[in-house]
Amino acid sequence: MDPTDTQALQQLRSAIPIGLRHALALLERCAGDPQQAAECYKAELLQVLVDKSGLPAEQARAHLHNAGYDLNRALSAIEQMRYSLTERILRKHHQDKGRALDLIAQALETAEQLPRQYWLDFAQLEQLPPATRCFMVLHEWLAFEDWEGFDCALHFHLPQAIAQFRHLQRDALADTLDQADQRQQQLRAAHGGSEGAVEFAVRINQDPLFNICQQRFSEQRPHLDECLYAWVERHIEQFPA
Repeated sequence: MDPTDTQALQQLRSAIPIGLRHALALLERCAGDPQQAAECYKAELLQVLVDKSGLPAEQARAHLHNAGYDLNRALSAIEQMRYSLTERILRKHHQDKGRALDLIAQALETAEQLPRQYWLDFAQLEQLPPATRCFMVLHEWLAFEDWEGFDCALHFHLPQAIAQFRHLQRDALADTLDQADQRQQQLRAAHGGSEGAVEFAVRINQDPLFNICQQRFSEQRPHLDECLYAWVERHIEQFPA
């Protein structure tokens, strides 16, 4: 490459964040003038940003300038201006609702400074406003069930979980959990608590009535992420901004 062309390329790329191939093409179009090439590139970026954001040209130009003509940074700044943190999570992860719920739970945990010793403190969750309390109790209970299993989850803050499933208007699911808990207690009482944990776990998981409850829960579990996602959308103003 001619030294003059090399110098022009260096000037252009030091002025704006542009890829090598694009820079060479612009310099060729602009007869090797780096200043003219930079202005052409800025005009291209401005049109892209206007098309993507719907902002007036002057506002879009200001965002580009503040972002050092990095299109992704400018788009990110506009997203943060327009949408709350929770809204941005929902928009970005709308095709993976489980991931969206995990990120929203993390944001709430941070925003509310919720104490955690492996699992969250449910006494603290009870102090949250109704919409976020419902979300956090159920998200944490479902995470425990995923990790430990259905039978163990019946010993993990079940009354709070049942109450919040009813608040979510999932009464059939709440009834299923209540029935499973009662059956587990009946079986334990019938054997006087004489069995060890392993023996009782085997017995409970062989019980037909308990298994019916577990199957009902398993059938409804895949729909719960959608329910919680819709719950967040419905109460978006109570979630992290």
